[in-house]
Amino acid sequence: MKAAYITETGDPDTLTYGELPEPTIAAPTEVLVRVRATSLNRRDVFAREGSHGTRPTRFPYVPGLDLAGEVLAVGPAVSRFKSGDRVMGEGSATYAEVARAREDSLVAMPASLSYEEAAAIPTVFSAAYHMLICRAHLGLGETMLVMAGGSGVGSAAIQIGKAMSARIITTASSQEKLERAKALGAHVGVNYKEEDFAARVREETGGEGVDLVFEHIGTPVWDGCFASLKRGGRLVTCGVTAGHLVTLHLGQLWTRDLTLIGTAQRPAEDLAAIVRRVEQGVFHGVVDSVLPLEAAAEAHRRLETSDFFGKIVLAMP
Repeated sequence: MKAAYITETGDPDTLTYGELPEPTIAAPTEVLVRVRATSLNRRDVFAREGSHGTRPTRFPYVPGLDLAGEVLAVGPAVSRFKSGDRVMGEGSATYAEVARAREDSLVAMPASLSYEEAAAIPTVFSAAYHMLICRAHLGLGETMLVMAGGSGVGSAAIQIGKAMSARIITTASSQEKLERAKALGAHVGVNYKEEDFAARVREETGGEGVDLVFEHIGTPVWDGCFASLKRGGRLVTCGVTAGHLVTLHLGQLWTRDLTLIGTAQRPAEDLAAIVRRVEQGVFHGVVDSVLPLEAAAEAHRRLETSDFFGKIVLAMP
């Protein structure tokens, strides 16, 4: 099968496009999928680099989590899918024509979706939905700050906030990204390269701050995110893209009655609920661009520049 893979960690040029053996079902609850499209996540970059605790343990290593395609075969304990079914969800080693996935991490793919849009949904929406709905319990009409609204997970968070009638303030690095974020449902856009986003949050909330901060960047934005919370506010985080060490003022934590929440995506728990909203037209995958699988290195370089909005997708040959 065709695949994009690495034989050593390093920069994007370590990604090779070529032939690898097809995977086989290794557990009773596994599904083998003919991948039609996958999308990039920051974790793919970290694994390629060997950073953030994600260094591969064996090579060749095929990156990738998201997938959309058709079932090729199922394990003996699989009951929800059969050969030929169109599916979407999370798998392993999805930068390839064939990939394995657990049955509970897949859902039936709505007929209205293209493979490219379907591949742009699972990881980022599972993360954002679990953060906002399951863990932080976003309430109707609350005020929230979404960091990096142009990212895949940020664009998903804006859509979830809109569905909850939240007042959404978001940050991005350009006016173009802010306008696209507003089209998704954000009310206020802040160019973090040009102004202090925490000061703008205070201005927009009459000095109070927001009920909820949606954070996934880490060290460089931590102080501003913490300062953006109102008394009794919550901060939920799922990532440390730009650094993991921060200074926490415990006095402010308890005197301001703040809550800090850490979480990760749970596709087995949340993906079915997300796809129901997709079918209702409430959520949709935000596709920045579609590149062929052989251009995986180019796609990684684009992801590292942050010059994109939503998700970068790889289409299979």
